Amino acid sequence: MATGFSLDHTYGTNLQGMWVEGRPESSFWTGLKLKGRKVLPVTTYRCPACGLLQSYAAEQRG
Repeated sequence: MATGFSLDHTYGTNLQGMWVEGRPESSFWTGLKLKGRKVLPVTTYRCPACGLLQSYAAEQRG
């Protein structure tokens, strides 16, 4: 498993959640430093029977 964090960056709109590698580091201008980090979209699956959620940030292939 790799250390990372969920990125929430929205203002008046809806966006897909993102995962960012590493530990969060503050940035005066942008809130968090992201330059040079891997950023992946998060996909979440829900079990219709029990409601369990599982989230994945898979590498894009092909």
